[in-house]
Formats: sequence, C-alpha cells, structure tokens
Amino acid sequence: MATTSEEETIMEERHELMLSSPKLHPPKRRLARFLKPSLIVQPFSYNPPTPTTLSSLPKITSSNLSFKFNGFRTLQNDWNSWVLRMHSLHQSTWKQAGIHNAILNSTYEITKNDNLILGLAEKWCHDTNTFVFTWGEATITLQDMMVLGGYSVLGESLLNPVQNQDSLTSLTKLNQAWLEFSRSRAKKADQGPWLKRFKDDNESGIEHEAFLVLWLSRFVLPSSYTTVVKNVFPIAVRLARGIKIALAPAVLATIYRDLSMLKYEIVYSIDDDDDDPNDATFVTVFAPLQLVQIWIYERLFPNKLNQSVCNADEPRFARWDNKNLQIENVGSLLDCDIQKFRWQPYEIDDLFSCKAYRENERWVVDGDGLDEELESWVRCLRVSELVGLDPNCIEPYLPHRVAMQFGMDQDVPGEMLRMDATSDIAWGFYSRPVRDVVVYLPSKLCEPCVTVRYLEWWNESVWVEARSPVMGDDEPLKKFESRNESERSKDGTRTSDEANTLGLELEARIRKVEEVFVQLEARIRNVEEVFVHLKAKKLGHKTNPSKSLNRRSKNFNTGIDKNDHRENSDKPVVAFVEEFKLLESSRNSATKSIGVNVKDDEVSKKTELQWKVTDDIGVVEVDSGHHSIGGVNKDGAQNTPS
Repeated sequence: MATTSEEETIMEERHELMLSSPKLHPPKRRLARFLKPSLIVQPFSYNPPTPTTLSSLPKITSSNLSFKFNGFRTLQNDWNSWVLRMHSLHQSTWKQAGIHNAILNSTYEITKNDNLILGLAEKWCHDTNTFVFTWGEATITLQDMMVLGGYSVLGESLLNPVQNQDSLTSLTKLNQAWLEFSRSRAKKADQGPWLKRFKDDNESGIEHEAFLVLWLSRFVLPSSYTTVVKNVFPIAVRLARGIKIALAPAVLATIYRDLSMLKYEIVYSIDDDDDDPNDATFVTVFAPLQLVQIWIYERLFPNKLNQSVCNADEPRFARWDNKNLQIENVGSLLDCDIQKFRWQPYEIDDLFSCKAYRENERWVVDGDGLDEELESWVRCLRVSELVGLDPNCIEPYLPHRVAMQFGMDQDVPGEMLRMDATSDIAWGFYSRPVRDVVVYLPSKLCEPCVTVRYLEWWNESVWVEARSPVMGDDEPLKKFESRNESERSKDGTRTSDEANTLGLELEARIRKVEEVFVQLEARIRNVEEVFVHLKAKKLGHKTNPSKSLNRRSKNFNTGIDKNDHRENSDKPVVAFVEEFKLLESSRNSATKSIGVNVKDDEVSKKTELQWKVTDDIGVVEVDSGHHSIGGVNKDGAQNTPS
C-alpha cells in the first residue's frame, strides 16, 4: 500500500473523551474520527468566534438601509418550455457535464424570506465562513452545493479558456449576437429579448450555447438583474460540449462573499446613528441565496417539505417549490437548542445515499483511485480555497469546523494556511489530488459527538458573549439567570438551559478526574519498576538501575544496614507491595465507580463532582474545589502517596 504524508491526509482517528451533546450526559472515551486540522495542544492559539444572539442585536429598522436579493428569480415566460425542449435534446450532455439537476432546479421558484436571510447573515462570521450559533458552528458546504444546487465539485476550473476550433467558432457567434444587442435601441443584451431571439432557433447553430448563457447569467453566476453576462460565454461553450466544470466551489464562493457583505452592512447600520435621508444605503447581492434559505429549511423544517415529491431523482428544489413558511420570530428560531438542528438531512436519499451513507461505517481503500462519487465526497471534507467567476473572489473553505454535518466527530478546529495569492494558486490547492490511502465513510445511523476539549474551548466564547457590552456589561447574564429562575418548573426540576450549564461545569470536573487517573497510572508504573529492581536485588541478581530509579528507591532503603537480618531486608519490598496494592486497587475501583452528585441550593447553586473509590485499603476523592490522591489505610493512619 502506498505511503501517505500525514500532513496531506484529510482525516485522523484517535481515542478521545467524547460527549454526544452539551446536555448533562457522562462522557465516554472511544475511538473517534476527525477532519483535519485539529488543535489538541493547550493552551489554544486562538479563541472561538463569538456567537451572536439575535436578541442581543437591535432590529434593523433604519429607513436608510434596504436590501435587494437579486439571486432570487421569478420564472420568465417560456423558460420552462425552453428547458423541456433542451432537456429532450441534451440531457445526456448535461449529465456528462454535471449540470442536469442544476438546470432542472431553475424550473422551480423558491419564495424569498427576507427576514430569515437577514437573520442568518447576522449569525455569519467572515473569518471562518460559518454561521456562529450559541451551541457551535454550522455552514453551507460543498455537499449542500451538490445535493441542493445540483452542481459538481469535480471538473475543470470555470476560468479555463476555450481552446479547440469548434468551441472558438461558437464563442465568436455568441460575441457577435451580444454585439448586435448592444447596437439595438436598448443598447444591451437583455435577458428577455435574448430568450426570444434564440428559443427554437434552428439556424444559428448555437441555441444550446445561448440557452446555457441565459441559465448561467440568471440562476448560477448572476452579476446583473436584467442583462446577459458576457464573461459566462466560455463556460457555456464548454458545458455544451459535455466538459465537466466545477461550478459548486464557484457558486459557494459568491455565497460566502455576499453573506460577509451583508453582515458588514448590518453591523455598520447598527453602529451608524446618522438618520440623514440623503445617506440612504441600498445593499444589492446577486449570489443565489435561495440555497442558503433551503439549507436552513432542511435542518429546521424537515416536515414542511412537499410530501408529494418523494422521488430521489427529482431535484431538491422541487421539495420547496413555492413554499411560503410563516416564521413569526426569526430570532427565536435561529437561537434554538442544538437538539432541533438536523446535522445530516441527506443521509437517506440523494447523491450520497448509495455509497457514503450506508447502514454500517466502513473504510474504502484508494487503490487505483476513487470513483467520481467518492472523490466528490472527499472534496467536500477537506479544507481548500474556493474561486469565483471574479478571479478576486477567493474564499476559504473550512469543513473541519462543521465536521458533524458529514457524520464525523468534532474537535477544536485548527487554522488553515491560506493559499489565496492568485486564483491559479487557489485553484491548484482546491484541485490537489487525494492523498488518503483509505477513506472513512460513516454510517448513516451514526451520532457524531464532540470532544470535551471542544466544549471547554467553545464555552469560553459562550461566557464572553454572556457578558458582552452590546446590551451592557451584565445585562445579558442577568437576563440569562432570571430566565432560568422564571422557567424553573413547579416540581423543582431543572430546565434545559440550567441543565446545560451544569453539564458544562461537570465536564470540566470530569477532565480533572481524567488527569488524576493519568497520575495514578504513572505512579503505578514507577512503583512497578522499583519493585522489580528490589526483588531482583533481594534474590541476588545483578541489575544496572538508572539514576532516576535509584532516586525513587532511596526513601525505601535509607537506614537499612547491609548486615541486617533477612526479615529486615524485606521491609523495602513490603513497603512497595503495600503501595502498589493501594494504587492498583484505587485505579481498578476508579474505573468502575464514578459518581456524579449535583446539589442545588438557592444560595450558591454549586455543582460538585465527587469521585470516590472505597475498599479496605484506601479512598481516592476528587471534588469541585480540589483534587487529591490519598486515603486511610487498614490501621487507620493517614496514607498520602507522594
């Protein structure tokens, strides 16, 4: 099997202390799988992004700020009939080029929800290209581009030029048609007249290319609301010949860019106190943000899709066609509990259902290379750079921050070295070959977890936000505490928020227990080493103990004369035997007896974790205030191992 550089692989597995949720559940140590890079060395080199609760931001009520989401398009007259005609002639070419479902998506209309888009934009973090919720990060990924958008993550760069003579001839005809429109009374190539000019045109020889130009200009890579975009001509010519082009990263790059622009304008409008009507700001974005809207629909409203659409061959847009969901409180929706968020909505059907999502997890060996479906899966999992139609639009892609969306476990995400100096360098980084010898495919029934380390790291951000100055130094914290008091049920049981807080405290205590356990293991190894040395010495065998070993056994040999009787020379060995029994018994009992005791009094609300090991030799105890290793021996004397 070929060797693989550790730095070039996209995933790793190791034993970690894992939690299935941030609620009050005991962690379990198991073999976990993570996307790289991860940070496993503390202290961490950077802090997590701060979650923004929508309730902590003022509502966008400024009359000087308005938004236009031009990526949402209504259907043109005769567009659907043109799609049907082209489909009957070129569907095999579309499948070969990886755009079949993407074109069919354009025949459905997604009802725009402005408040939901703006609410998500407020959650956006430009540095990480993720939505930052109070419980963690999530984002729209290349996998979503494939399943929702129908775009391919494989293929050539969309910036590649047209090369062969036949393609150059078609490109010349498109340019001539565009020039004719620019000389008309309208002085531009409007999308409506373009459709009328080329639909059912059997003479020009470029009807298919002209159709793809309109599709790209209006639905995929729009930069104008009404006119045909000339810089998509080479892309249309190549697609018409069945050349696969990686449209997924290009579309996702524009979505990331425009979400960052929206977030900037929202924050700027909140900070700007000037109500001068002459300073009105009109924010226009062209990215197809309907993909973002469907992305959140799939995760929060899986029961709202069109039940009549059950065929997996139908494009995903069909399930949300003309769906007008009434959302009364967007802030409350997006600040929902993690349990309401559906991490993997595609595990049963769609593109990855046959290979990447099966009943059992498995490893796929990459011998002579992965097939297209599995290579697409790998592209979705690894960090890379995304290049848009504009060569200056280069965005980082960081799936290791949202590993649970792929059925993988989540650890503290590491930082990616940017490769964005030029579009060529960025594309080379995106399209680099797969170096993993084997690829892990999770079970569709898996429940991904987070490490205790991740929750501790994330909790730093949560408590910073609780004391955020947006609403005053202590205002959010007071509201959080008062809400817990008002929501406490009559029978005295804990609310989910309070249990969540106590669970985070318990996790920190459990980590201390783990540290003590490691100390016990190290102590036992030291005792075993010295015990073997003393036993060999007693039997008259020659040994060559190290200096450190001599130092560790010094305390047990001090004051013992070489001429002592045999029974006296047994004292060091006996002492080691007793200590070994104590430590070994403590370790064995500790692994079997861990008790968690949460006490609730109205004054202090302290959370205590007690780990007690009791037997006829001693006690090991760790509480929330301190931890110690010690106990009482059989004779009642205090026994405190060093």
